[in-house]
Amino acid sequence: MAVNYNDERFKAVETEKNQQISQTTNTYNEMIDKSEGFYQQQIDSTKQWGDKQAEIQQANTDFAIEKVNQAKEQAEKDYTREQKGAYTDYQKATDQYGVNAEQQATQGLQGSGYSESTRTNMYNTYQNRYMAARESYNKAILNYDNSIKEAQLANNAALATLAYETLQKQLELSLQGFQYKNTLVLQKTQAINEMNDRYYTRWQNVQQQINTENALAEQIRQYNESMAFQKQQAAISNARASRSSSSGGSVDFVDSQEFKDTSAGSGAVKAGAAALSRAANNEGLGSKYKSVSATASTLYNGTKLVSKSKAKASVESFLASAIANNGITKTGASEILKKLGL
Repeated sequence: MAVNYNDERFKAVETEKNQQISQTTNTYNEMIDKSEGFYQQQIDSTKQWGDKQAEIQQANTDFAIEKVNQAKEQAEKDYTREQKGAYTDYQKATDQYGVNAEQQATQGLQGSGYSESTRTNMYNTYQNRYMAARESYNKAILNYDNSIKEAQLANNAALATLAYETLQKQLELSLQGFQYKNTLVLQKTQAINEMNDRYYTRWQNVQQQINTENALAEQIRQYNESMAFQKQQAAISNARASRSSSSGGSVDFVDSQEFKDTSAGSGAVKAGAAALSRAANNEGLGSKYKSVSATASTLYNGTKLVSKSKAKASVESFLASAIANNGITKTGASEILKKLGL
């Protein structure tokens, strides 16, 4: 009997499988989406941290440069003050109405060579003070400018380091996110494959169960057909015996008119009667033996796919029933078991 693949049990297995696969797929897809969001948040946080550190670094550098510029301004003020002071002192020393001029006039030195020499020394003193102040100022400005350049270079290096570290962290997080997502994808695929295998096994079990049911149904049908045939033969035999007893003689069963009349409507009965007649030397059980043997073989072959021990028990139970209903002798049952390897 063919398997009905429209059986509700097949549909139930397929429906449950699809539900489980859909649920598993949705679960893993949700995990994948959440992992992508998590790692993106980490990457964004790293970028924000890098920007904040760069902002702090730049602010520190700007403040350092600002202090250097303040020092430059102060150096310029000091230089200007020294320059003005030197010039003022020179003007006071050379003023013709000043204290020095009066002293020289009192001493009678005004307009003399000493007076001119004194003026020259004063001018040289002024120039020396001016040049010293200028040189000091220039050195200070150079140092301050160098400090600014160093701060800018250090700032650029620090910013570059921050940018590199931030980028490295972002790349690491991106790689981790990709690897974790890839792991989830592989796990989802594996879970679905395992689920397909598991439900395919269940589908095969349903198929095997239906095959066993069909085999048992066929065995029952054959057994019922055999029992019906035996009852028909018994009825014919009883009728033959009764007729022979009443007529006082023997009657050829197969060729008698009574057999022809009784079995006219059943080709199976005619064939069975003929087989019984040919097997008369075996207590009239030759045809029965073949029928029971065929049924037992079908029962065993159909059931042993599930369990050989269950198959053996089913065959033995069937043969015991056949013996009880005079379908076969104990010797015949033993021969059948021997042929089946039991």
